[in-house]
Amino acid sequence: MNKLFNVLVLGTVLLSPNLYAGLKISPIQLYISEKTRQRSATITLESSGLQDAKIFEVSAAKWTQNDKNEDVLEPDPTILINPKNFVIQPESKQIVRVGFSQPLAAIVAPQEKTWRIIFTEVPAVAKETSVSFLFNISVPLFLGAQDSAKLDIKTAYYQDNLVMNVKNDASSHLQIFKITIVDANQKEVAVSNEMRYLLHGQQYTFNFGKVKLNNSTQYTLKIATDKDEKPLEMKL
Repeated sequence: MNKLFNVLVLGTVLLSPNLYAGLKISPIQLYISEKTRQRSATITLESSGLQDAKIFEVSAAKWTQNDKNEDVLEPDPTILINPKNFVIQPESKQIVRVGFSQPLAAIVAPQEKTWRIIFTEVPAVAKETSVSFLFNISVPLFLGAQDSAKLDIKTAYYQDNLVMNVKNDASSHLQIFKITIVDANQKEVAVSNEMRYLLHGQQYTFNFGKVKLNNSTQYTLKIATDKDEKPLEMKL
């Protein structure tokens, strides 16, 4: 019996092109809006260091989040993808175009719409004793204007841990990379490196561990996001 192990590789966590065991994905976020006047965008996969050719199937899924901030994906065959199947050879590249058949004016709404473009590696015929690691790469697609960050933040203590509930009140998504709390001297007091997407109206509670904030001290919150190279700053 063939031994096949799936490795889930998500291409959505950094702001620059990334390399995953020999595959470079660029860009790692897709944006389409009326401002661009284009109904499509492209993704480039580039192989570097791969020993064998890889077979991929590409699909699209409508992306929402439930009240636990868990991703919910629903297959959406209406998204145009070309090509939907391809083989990428070692030291080569493949361009995939993703878009919409309708005019943007007919589908763009005040609130951003979101999808995931999923690249699923198709296993080749494996030898009896071989071990295969299969790629499953998910690239977010955002349709609509990008709103400035609007966050509703509440801090509390739960079982002696400092927790912070962050809600996205903007009409578009926000990806959080890092949250840092510093004191008046810019000394780091607490940090969370948990990375999260917050779609419109979504919220998530970050746990900073057993950190005590002094009521008499002025603290500043610094949030690194995908909206700006500089972190958002606000007083606690």
